[in-house]
Amino acid sequence: MKPIWLWIALLLSVGVNLGVLATIGTHRLREPARWDRGPREEGPPPVERAANHLGLEGEKRDAFVQIQTDFFQGMMESREELETLRRQLRRELMAENPDRAVVDGLIDEMGQAYSRLDRVFVENVLESREILDPDQEKRYFEILERLQQRGRPGHKRPGDLPRKPRDRRP
Repeated sequence: MKPIWLWIALLLSVGVNLGVLATIGTHRLREPARWDRGPREEGPPPVERAANHLGLEGEKRDAFVQIQTDFFQGMMESREELETLRRQLRRELMAENPDRAVVDGLIDEMGQAYSRLDRVFVENVLESREILDPDQEKRYFEILERLQQRGRPGHKRPGDLPRKPRDRRP
């Protein structure tokens, strides 16, 4: 495998992980508030729950909620950009005579888009940390870890049945 393909695979892997996190966040932002969905589910929106979990109040709470809302909006925009680039790449790859220069250009653009996606996440974490005290920061990292765990294949939720082991062959 050539080194360029390793970089592409790495970028795609990072992008998928971030994409899963963004999907979770943007999906929840687009949903009606839980109290608007009927009696089955109750509670505040996810960003508000996170602020509650961190024990934030007043201006710090407002700032945290705004940072998270901006983050999810930025992630949503980045994901839409990536999806557009993926569609263009697929279309070019399936063309009768794919243009290698166009394919290479799209791959480069995707790499830059993934980089912007990573930057949005990093900025969110750094801005959030600026307003949190050490105990809140620790709980914030726990929230991030839980969100990351949810996005991983094979993540088990409470009450999930054990999976049948796969037959691994050499």
